[in-house]
Amino acid sequence: MKQFSLIFALCAFLAAGPLHAAGTSASENDSQWLLSKASAEEQTYNSSGRILADPDLESYLNLIVKSLQTAAPQNNLSFRVRVIKDPCLNGFFLPNGAIYVTTGILARLENEAQLAMILAHEMAHGLRKHALTVLRAQEKEQRAAPVALRETFTHDAKGAEGAISPLEYEADRVGFGLVIKAGYDPHEGIDLFRHLEKVSADEDIHEPFMDQADSGLRLRMRHLEKVLRSQGVPSEPGMIKGRPFLEKTKGALLENVRLELQLGRIAAARQEIMKYLRIVPRDAEAFYLLGEVSRLKGDDGSIRLARALYEKAISLDPSYAEPYRALGFIQYKAGELTLAGKSFRWCLLLSPRRKDRAYIHAYLKKCGETDAGGKKGS
Repeated sequence: MKQFSLIFALCAFLAAGPLHAAGTSASENDSQWLLSKASAEEQTYNSSGRILADPDLESYLNLIVKSLQTAAPQNNLSFRVRVIKDPCLNGFFLPNGAIYVTTGILARLENEAQLAMILAHEMAHGLRKHALTVLRAQEKEQRAAPVALRETFTHDAKGAEGAISPLEYEADRVGFGLVIKAGYDPHEGIDLFRHLEKVSADEDIHEPFMDQADSGLRLRMRHLEKVLRSQGVPSEPGMIKGRPFLEKTKGALLENVRLELQLGRIAAARQEIMKYLRIVPRDAEAFYLLGEVSRLKGDDGSIRLARALYEKAISLDPSYAEPYRALGFIQYKAGELTLAGKSFRWCLLLSPRRKDRAYIHAYLKKCGETDAGGKKGS
């Protein structure tokens, strides 16, 4: 698992190092170089095909950032947030103001206050110009020990000897201040770290911090607890906003279920589907995906449950093709060729241009069924 942190690929990003142009100071040139590289990176991400197309979610995320920015010192950064289709728990910042969060981390959060802490952390990297700090350090170290640098910045929040980077602590502290000033519950900002650590343990996610006696998540949580004690708890209860968060992120949640299934991470997929069904209790695709979870388990009881879930999905949306296909394969393996042929035929009728048409058509012939074109299979 990668922590939400300063991870705009600093090793590759800074390996070449900027060249100081004539007529500009080193500081100006470094800043311009970072912005140029960041813009190129942003363009690469945005054209990668991995951005989740959900304008309503993007608008929601950017409204949160805007509310956090009103509590920030005056700056000229224009923050903007996009979502990457990736099941990893991650978020990162580019020094031109672009912030990315993954479907994986959105799927595992519980409320808007936790999300605000992640976004504020990334904003803090920009507000404190941490990219420039890292670049300066690398330029200095390159003159003395260029080989060691790549190792220093390999792990997102760790320094060369496994300690939490001071920049990460600062981003947590500054971001925490933004969260509180924006009116969010500070306890949720702290509990975020405890929650992510529990998710890591429950889903058996391994990352370098979890091998230490005190994980990086726990150390950062304790750091924020000290910050809160030093400044006192706000007198008014802060915002948590659980339901609005779930409503806005449900599309990302379902997308992440698909990604988890592709990776064979059945337990995580099931947990996320059940979370989705608490928001949208009569969703055909969710029941189909829950059927896929059961099917992948493979035992007889799970296959029977998968069959019932596919049938439930069809009853909720008879025009949705995927459960017909899945049901057809279960029926075929059970020797129910007439029923299987009927299911395959419905799948092709509802989705005639699907990529696996030839594959399904072959099974139609094995069933001796009439195909979607009206011809009898041999």
